[in-house]
Amino acid sequence: MTNNSAVPPARSVSTYVEEGARIAAILLVWGLVSLLFAFGLTELGVFGRVFWVLGGVFALTGLLNAVLYLCYRTVDYAQRGG
Repeated sequence: MTNNSAVPPARSVSTYVEEGARIAAILLVWGLVSLLFAFGLTELGVFGRVFWVLGGVFALTGLLNAVLYLCYRTVDYAQRGG
């Protein structure tokens, strides 16, 4: 009897921890850029409101970047068969 399972074998825990660390790094970098614009550069007079909005845009960009990375890795794992 052969084992033709559609589910690929699980990877090691360290592989999943590395992927989680990459996602956390993406969110951290974009979060820091967002905070810089939202709270650091808003004190620069006339453009304070623009920088506040840009901070929100960068936060959303970081979140979408992490989601895109997750989708990429999911497709990559599926194509490699685990």
